Amino acid sequence: MYAALASVLALCLVVAACNSADAPNLPPPSATPLATLTPLATFVPRPTADPDARSPAEETPALGAARAVSRGVTSRLAVALTFDAGSDAGYTADILRILRERNIRATFGVTGVWAERNRDLLFAIAADGHQIINHTYSHTSFTGRSTGELPLTTEERALELSRTEVTVYRYTSQSTKPYFRPPYGDYDDSVLGDVAANGYDTVVMWTLDTLGWNGATANEIVARSVEAAEPGAIYIMHVGSTSQDAAALGRVIDALRADGYTFETIAELLSE
Repeated sequence: MYAALASVLALCLVVAACNSADAPNLPPPSATPLATLTPLATFVPRPTADPDARSPAEETPALGAARAVSRGVTSRLAVALTFDAGSDAGYTADILRILRERNIRATFGVTGVWAERNRDLLFAIAADGHQIINHTYSHTSFTGRSTGELPLTTEERALELSRTEVTVYRYTSQSTKPYFRPPYGDYDDSVLGDVAANGYDTVVMWTLDTLGWNGATANEIVARSVEAAEPGAIYIMHVGSTSQDAAALGRVIDALRADGYTFETIAELLSE
């Protein structure tokens, strides 16, 4: 009897070892307690593109560093609509409906916390064929420039990126790599090096901030978006309930289309 029990125990140990070997080596979403993360409700986007952001034609990244882009290729009459999702669900469903009705694919920069709290919307974004890019896990500034806090360490930055990548991939089977949208538009040379080391070779900035998050009315957003239109432009909008971007979106799309523009994802806009 003891011999039989020993055989069963040995078999269990072999099975457990096999299962452990087959499991992906990914950090669990709960690796960092939520209590240590910056509350999402407090973030305020930067009103303009970072002055260090350069177009692909101007960008000459250092060896092993990501490139920062504020516009795509200019050889065709196309723009990219990007939507940051880091606070509340807001008008995400309305934005998806408008994009679906007009047969447009856009790009969504999502935080890991937002993805966990809004799984149904994350599913819808992926199902409609939109691109999802990494906007960190907790919307914490990597440099601390806009928040007055200390910069995150290399290890903290890696965790912010990996937790979001794991979360998005787990729910959508879609990777956020290799595109990163920095919270507040904050980045420096150390960020370019750290994100590249984690598989993100492109830091996505913007050509035009609609300022919907900052109280701009729908009419102001439309006027601003049309006036600043140019080939390769990257528009930054927000899905949150404090922004009027959703209210302006349909008219922005219709006006740009009337001027001959087409709409692409970030991946498409950066491709020759």
